[in-house]
Amino acid sequence: METLADPAARTFSQVIFSDVLHSYPPSTPVTCCYTLTEAFQPHPRDWVGIFKVGWSSAKDYHTFVWVEPCLDVVGESVSRKTVFKDYYLPKDEVEFYQFCYIDSSGQVRGASTPFCFKSPEGRSLDCSLDCSLDCSPDDDLLVITTQEQVEQSVREKADLQKELDGIQEENKSLKSALQKDQQEAAIFKEQREQKEKEKSRLVSELEQIKEQNGNLKSTAQMQVQEMDRLREELLVQSTKQLEIQQQRNLSVSLDEASIEKETHTREKYDRAVAKINQLKREREEMRGRLDAQSEEIIKLNCCLREGQRELLKTKDGVQLLQVDLLSSEKENERLAAELQRLKDATHDTEDVRRENRELCRKLSQQETQQDVPDDQLRVQCQTLVSQLQDAQATLAAEKEESGKARRRAEALHEELMQIGKRLETVVMTCDQEQRKSSKYELQLSEALEAIADKDDVLQDKEHVLRLVKLENEELVRENQNLRRDVEELRRVNSDLLAAPSACSPHVQPDATSPEGNPSSSRGGEQQQQEETPDQADDLYQPTGGLAEPQEEALLCRHCQESFPGITRQELEQHEESHRVCPFCTMLCDNMDQSVFEDHVYGHEL
Repeated sequence: METLADPAARTFSQVIFSDVLHSYPPSTPVTCCYTLTEAFQPHPRDWVGIFKVGWSSAKDYHTFVWVEPCLDVVGESVSRKTVFKDYYLPKDEVEFYQFCYIDSSGQVRGASTPFCFKSPEGRSLDCSLDCSLDCSPDDDLLVITTQEQVEQSVREKADLQKELDGIQEENKSLKSALQKDQQEAAIFKEQREQKEKEKSRLVSELEQIKEQNGNLKSTAQMQVQEMDRLREELLVQSTKQLEIQQQRNLSVSLDEASIEKETHTREKYDRAVAKINQLKREREEMRGRLDAQSEEIIKLNCCLREGQRELLKTKDGVQLLQVDLLSSEKENERLAAELQRLKDATHDTEDVRRENRELCRKLSQQETQQDVPDDQLRVQCQTLVSQLQDAQATLAAEKEESGKARRRAEALHEELMQIGKRLETVVMTCDQEQRKSSKYELQLSEALEAIADKDDVLQDKEHVLRLVKLENEELVRENQNLRRDVEELRRVNSDLLAAPSACSPHVQPDATSPEGNPSSSRGGEQQQQEETPDQADDLYQPTGGLAEPQEEALLCRHCQESFPGITRQELEQHEESHRVCPFCTMLCDNMDQSVFEDHVYGHEL
């Protein structure tokens, strides 16, 4: 419905009301005459209503009647009339009313001048017009009442002027507050852009850390594989050395050179075993550091996700504040238009005041002039009465409009206060986000330093592994030399066994002599042979701690995506990061916040 407060209502002049009296008796049917202009096309559902002055909607009618259909008239101005029955007319003799023509779509097409309903015995001013020109008490009473009304209108005009000045001051303060809010919103927008840049930089650094962590894991796995291979080679070498020792035990005589080589080989073997044990310990330490780094990266991921959620909330708050600012600007523009209209009404009131003064002056002159004809005096009195009634109606309408403007200004001031509080909350949130970002940067720098230290440690480990590999190759060469020596000893042993039996008495003492102590040598070698396999079994037996446990791939119940290598807590955090409808469990990650809320509210409706 179109309201009277709309300043752009250009359709009011399409229907013109004529012969509208200043007052009607409430107990008599009222005839309303109007003219349809050429630009207006009537409709059978159009109607004419009686509205109280100051109405704001087409629904505020007191009574109405349907217009007479005139569909055959197109492009011509035509006059029509409508009769309101006395039963439905207003009974209030104080308020002013007017005729309004409403079309079928609910728009106002025309409005009449204000009028009122008064009984014949209540209209003192009209009765005074029927009196003679003699100076009677009634005439004096009429003049005094008119002067009081003029003074009252002057006082009301002064009050309205004060209220108008107050509204103008409030409007200025509201404009200054609005400019300040706009500046704060611009500053907050720049801060938000900086936060987005910092977030993108943090994301890129986090990706680099993840890539470096993956490289470290792959390097550690390669080192573990290399150590396993070295352990197998050493186990094979120990087995071969045991075979060599058994062959030596079978041989009767060993020269000192082979014993020295065996001792040297055993020492190298012990050193290799010690280095392998040291590498195991260092690998365990490296694995613990990698686990700690993984936990730290998980914490950083959680903090980054929290920061992203806070940033989204901040963006939503900024959008709401922008909408509030736009609505405040529109309300200020509308209030400025209302103030301009009140200024125009004030000027009109000044004109009415001057006219009232002029009328008072004329009335005083008429009192002195006794020779003025009755007809002329009666016409002047009627004119004065009509002008006073118009002035009263205008003042009542202006007073009501000024009250509405004051209430609107108060509502706008409260709304601006709320916007200021929201902006303070957003600024506090931005400060918290900035502190969190600085904390994340410090953690990332510490993580990068830790990764650099781990790279140095890994380089040292690689150097140690190369040294172990070189020693292993040297052991292989010595093992080959020992094999050749064993073959040579076997050949010598076979030659000795094939010698004549006459030479055996000379050889037997050497084999059984206490001085050579071959039994002691064989006993020591047998004891060493019994201890060495046990030590080899203890040193090179694969443990359960070295085998990598098979990681369980966890599945997200919303996006159905598999995530190997994460914990249950991380999976729950990932599932909470999804935007899921609580009614239909639909995944709404790609929806905006407003669209998502409308979707949820649609289920509730």
